[in-house]
Amino acid sequence: YTYPRLDINVSKMQNHLLKSPFCVHPKTGRVCVPMEVAEVEKFDPFQVPTLSQLMKELDEYEVDQSNNDKAVVHDWQKTSLKEPFEKFQKKFLVPLLNEERRSKREAREMKAAVVGDF
Repeated sequence: YTYPRLDINVSKMQNHLLKSPFCVHPKTGRVCVPMEVAEVEKFDPFQVPTLSQLMKELDEYEVDQSNNDKAVVHDWQKTSLKEPFEKFQKKFLVPLLNEERRSKREAREMKAAVVGDF
């Protein structure tokens, strides 16, 4: 069946809800990663990173980079979360920030036009 089903526990219990990107499922340890709507058919929920996998990737990165003191690399960049985070940043965060900046700029311009402060 392809119709939506309602699960009473999911509807009333907050710990059942996975709404935020990069939150962790409490039982499986799987990380909720954003996905492209156009790629939904390719998405495999069993291929998303788990906390244990991420910890292992961080440990392996530290061992590999122990003698290299280069630029600062954030922990998420050292793991399999790098690609999902960069996509999220490019497709959601950057446009959101740009819209916020545009909105603030327009408000300042409107205020300046009313006050006559050009």
